[in-house]
Parts: sequence; structure tokens; C-alpha cells
Amino acid sequence: MVNVIFCAHGQLACAMLESVQMVYGEVNVSAVAFVPGENANDIASKLEKLVSAHIQDEWLIAVDLQCGSPWNAAATLAMRNPELRVISGLSLPLALELVDNQASMNVDELCTHLTTIARQTCVVWQQPVTAEEDF
Repeated sequence: MVNVIFCAHGQLACAMLESVQMVYGEVNVSAVAFVPGENANDIASKLEKLVSAHIQDEWLIAVDLQCGSPWNAAATLAMRNPELRVISGLSLPLALELVDNQASMNVDELCTHLTTIARQTCVVWQQPVTAEEDF
């Protein structure tokens, strides 16, 4: 089982967890909010408290934005913990896939799967233009 943390700017991580719970009920995911007045060190402390209880387990921290404070805090923690991975682009499709597969994949398989899902779930729909409308 891969342990999962959602971490994002504002209350996005908490809201994402609530949305996932609407679909799956109780899940093995924690959420860390990054609120005004905090910095990357504050987030790192919150993340470290969650991870330290099961430091030898596999962990995946899903953040909203690469190179933002949640990413920087999680990446700093991952540099010291070889069982921890960080993935950016937290979205509901990604979060649902993550929870759906966290028990059946190891952390590296899960990261590979999620990058594929991310590419598949970002789509644009546009009304097709017919030949008659061109005139």
C-alpha cells in the first residue's frame, strides 16, 4: 500500500480529499493545506509529521504545482527519504486514479501510471466545423 498525501495551495488539497471521499468513501490519504502566512518550511514540517510515523513505507505526495512551495517542501523531504515520490498536477482524475491503484501498485508503478493518466485526461472538446458552416 502506497501512503498518499495531497498538498496544495489554499484548501485545494482538503477539497480534493473531500471530492475523492464522495466517490470512494474513507480512503488512505491525508491532506495538507498551504495557507497564507506559511512558507515551504511550514509545509515541510507538516509533511514530515505525517511521513515520520511510517518512514519505511512507500509514500507519494501529490501537489498542485511543480516548483511551488508545496512541491519544494515535498521534494526536500523526498531528498532525504528514498521511499518518497512527489508528483505535480493534482487534479480529480489524477486523485481518483491514485486512490484506485495505491493498494495494487508500488510507488514507481503508480507514478508511471499517473503520468499516463494525466496526459489522457487533459482534453479539449470543440464543436466540429462542417463544410456548410465555412461559407
